[in-house]
Amino acid sequence: MKLLEKFKEAERLLEFAKDCEGVSRVELISARDVVVDERVRFQCSHSGCREYGKRFMCPPYVPEVEEFKKLLSKYLMAIILQVEGQTAGETADEEAKRLALLLHEAVYRTEKQAFSSGFPFAAGFIGGPCILCEKCPAGDGHKYCLRREKARPSMEAMGIDVLKTCEKAGLKIAFMPGKVIWTGMVLLD
Repeated sequence: MKLLEKFKEAERLLEFAKDCEGVSRVELISARDVVVDERVRFQCSHSGCREYGKRFMCPPYVPEVEEFKKLLSKYLMAIILQVEGQTAGETADEEAKRLALLLHEAVYRTEKQAFSSGFPFAAGFIGGPCILCEKCPAGDGHKYCLRREKARPSMEAMGIDVLKTCEKAGLKIAFMPGKVIWTGMVLLD
């Protein structure tokens, strides 16, 4: 596919992503604007993340940051997707989970559509840990993910600085009580 055709197809993918349930914002950025910082991954392993080592889509089961940087250099563009909503009261955790699953589905569907549209190495990343399974089999000593056809690693697990990447895309993320913004990404080759 020629470069101009790739950009036109990427614009069609933006429209596709916008139409996914729950998606509030999408942006197309250069893959060079995806900010990778080892400190993000360090946070996963050394700052008390409860999922570290317990989920297949989280460290240490995903590629190292340096390996991801090499992979990222082979991509041209990235679609950033956001799902946001209000989370307050007794159902706040349930609502945050529902919104995270909406993002996961939107990333998965957009990645699959990208693959069908001529981006054979499209790669999706969710926000936060994969929660497709109530309890990930990684914690039970299984050797592989039982839902690997749909499970995707988080941006944070790969070392992506979500805040700076969103800032470069013109998307502001504010941390406010009672509100959640989940951010995911699909890389396009």
